[in-house]
Amino acid sequence: MDYILTEVLKFGDYPNRVIVTDDPLRTKMLAAHHLENAALFREQGDELIYLGSYKGAAIALISAGFERAAVLPYPRDSKQLGAIEVIYIGECVSSVRRYPLRSVILADGGDQDLLARSKLAASRYDIPISVRAVSDDVTDSVTRALYERARECGIAALSILTVSENIETGEHMEEHERRSRLYAASRLAFETLAADK
Repeated sequence: MDYILTEVLKFGDYPNRVIVTDDPLRTKMLAAHHLENAALFREQGDELIYLGSYKGAAIALISAGFERAAVLPYPRDSKQLGAIEVIYIGECVSSVRRYPLRSVILADGGDQDLLARSKLAASRYDIPISVRAVSDDVTDSVTRALYERARECGIAALSILTVSENIETGEHMEEHERRSRLYAASRLAFETLAADK
């Protein structure tokens, strides 16, 4: 990430709030629909970085690429750049009916202030959510490791997940829907970071 550090010094201040996804197309869509004054700061393969703002809050929007493990360096890298809050927008698999397809899950175990702000934002905008630890009935491949890495780096992290597959019902989102239908989770991420602490 040294090349990014160098470019940031040329660009100016780096936002202290970061949203990370694992899909470059989703990142482009989020930048187009949510990020004000969006500027493509870096593009290298599947890695994209947009800088902009949402309701006055400066935000960096990052695609770490399709490999989910690629998300994990970003708490450390973002901390080096001056960020203090990271929200990951991703997908999860549910194995129980009470978390049907398209349910929005706030993954417990991360930063409690971010979680509280996200719950308030969900209430304010009537976004149905469940707060759930990533466990046997809600699984994804990033959140636990992301939270551990964030704690090591001294940075606040929250994972906002959308159920893209339910094993018990056999339902799953098609690829095009997985990329375009995470609107509720995305809105929640931006509203959380824009909220007053």
